[in-house]
Amino acid sequence: MKNRWLLNLILIVIIASLGLVVVSKPGKEQEAPKTALTLLKMDDIHRIQIEHLERESIILEKQNQHWQLVKPISARANRFNVSNLLRLAETKSEASFAVSNPKELVKYGFDKPQARIKLNETELLFGNNHPLSGNRYVLFSNTAHLIPSHLVRMVDNLYTDFISGRLLEDSRQLDRIKLPNFELLKKDGEWTLKSEDKSLLATADALNDFVDEWRHASALSVDKFSGKPSLATIQLESAATPSGKQALNLEVLSYAPEFILYRVDEGLEYRFPEETGKRLLTPVPKQ
Repeated sequence: MKNRWLLNLILIVIIASLGLVVVSKPGKEQEAPKTALTLLKMDDIHRIQIEHLERESIILEKQNQHWQLVKPISARANRFNVSNLLRLAETKSEASFAVSNPKELVKYGFDKPQARIKLNETELLFGNNHPLSGNRYVLFSNTAHLIPSHLVRMVDNLYTDFISGRLLEDSRQLDRIKLPNFELLKKDGEWTLKSEDKSLLATADALNDFVDEWRHASALSVDKFSGKPSLATIQLESAATPSGKQALNLEVLSYAPEFILYRVDEGLEYRFPEETGKRLLTPVPKQ
């Protein structure tokens, strides 16, 4: 009996020792209190740079409190997608562990990272997905973090995903809309319809709704100008500024199956559903 107790004691000591070795093993993924990926705060970030293998760099900068895409092209930035990138700074990891030697860098995909991001000067490397959970390995300052994949998916987006889909800036105040068949003018705060078609009438509410369609028009996708020929020209004019009225020219490149507008000053194509195009071109009901 005494020998049996002695044998059990020895086995307990061996098991405890093996457990200590596993816990202290370098590179071993460990359960730990969830901590933020970086020490940065979202509001402190003013520049984002994204690098991918065999893909052009993406650079976003905060200018006058508004985010702007500056590379590979210049465009107003999609605020929602930029906010998702900024949240990375404060994202809490599911687990973290030290990564120090080349073999571990290869194991987790950090030797040739699929993506690399700089938030200001803070660099994050994006490696492989965890084989079981699907979480993404992210390296920051020699520490690997496991981050839920849905929280880092935007890192793999194309640069076009960071372009704002809004056709017009929030600050643009329209006072004239000239379409091929009719024109709207704003005078003393009221919109009036001008058309050679005398049967084309509209209530004040209908005109206001039509203007709102233009003010809030948001494309499904935006890309560089394709070079397609123009089918028609639309001119939007903004309220007078110290330098005079601001005219904005738009070219209609397609009516169906997509309604495509080319904003000449930006060199960008805005793609809308066909139904949206109909509302932007013929929303005024005949009475």
